[in-house]
Amino acid sequence: MKNREFLSAVAVLMSIIIGAGIFGLPYAGAQSGFLIAAIFLFISTAVMIIIHLFYGEIIYRTKEGFQLPGYVGHYLGKGAKNFIGIFAIIGFYGSVLVYVIIGGNFLHVILSPFLNISLFFSHMIFFIASSIIVYFGLKLISGLNLLMNSLLIFIIFLFFFAGFGHIDFNNLKTIDLGSSFMIYGCALYALLGIAAIPEVRRVFANNDERQYKKAIVWGTVLPGILYLVFISTVIGLTGKNTSTDAVSGLAGILGERVVYWGALLGFLTTITSCFTLGLSMKEMYIRDFKVEKNLAWLLTCSVPIILYLLGMHNFIVVITVLGALISVVEGTAIILMYKKVVNPNKIVSIAGYFIVLLFMIGFIYVLADVI
Repeated sequence: MKNREFLSAVAVLMSIIIGAGIFGLPYAGAQSGFLIAAIFLFISTAVMIIIHLFYGEIIYRTKEGFQLPGYVGHYLGKGAKNFIGIFAIIGFYGSVLVYVIIGGNFLHVILSPFLNISLFFSHMIFFIASSIIVYFGLKLISGLNLLMNSLLIFIIFLFFFAGFGHIDFNNLKTIDLGSSFMIYGCALYALLGIAAIPEVRRVFANNDERQYKKAIVWGTVLPGILYLVFISTVIGLTGKNTSTDAVSGLAGILGERVVYWGALLGFLTTITSCFTLGLSMKEMYIRDFKVEKNLAWLLTCSVPIILYLLGMHNFIVVITVLGALISVVEGTAIILMYKKVVNPNKIVSIAGYFIVLLFMIGFIYVLADVI
């Protein structure tokens, strides 16, 4: 029973972490150089483990069940709750928008050999399928999380072994510090799993704190390892010519079959993450803002598709800014709550404030480069 709960919890966290961000990492890493990307990925993984554990501890010590804005309101006040709520909603909507764009692109590649459909129609199919799952709830997909992530891991390593013989290791030696802002934002975005921590807590009905924290750590570490394998493979194959979606640029090297498998990988990751994120967003509206269930679903699903129809399609810029923005706002809130709830020693407190400072500097850096 313990192993089952542990694996389910890891799968839930991985399903929200591993999403569209994985496909932005190779392009961003190719701009900064693989070595810089690997360093940022390592640091980001370590920082997000701390943030996820801090948030997990807050949730574990709180009897009431909320999403992040609710916990912020409970411990930091109504004004802080509304402030975090705004940014949490921005982050949710931005992420769902990215999933619709990327997931629809991959679905188009999957269906094109069999059906003559437009890219727009593929986006709509992806959006409608996600909206239906979000409406009916977590029970419909909870059993798929472990299967999806197991298949994803298999495909990533299959991708690695298929391309290993074609890797040019000179592509992994380039360094460009001037372009590191992009990998910073993408790495943080790709590792954010804050929205899934309340779901992870609900898996452990027996209140096994050790297994709960262990699941948070492994649910964050495993995506970091998979990302490193993925970006090293793609950058090693295509170098500075890495495509923005990481996959389409490989067709000339490994053939159309690789593109198809890559599209399948992309579809699985985005559809699973979109389901879990959409459900978390709906729960936030219901639990934290006391919105009626059907209206919460409508608010969750309508805004991303409106943004898409208005022409917001550049997912690299979106995930870079979102990663820097969400980390500084939500990370700071979690650290402040942790200090209040746990009352940690001076070393932990200083480490927390140092992380906040890094987040702030990183956000300013990203914003300056994007503008």
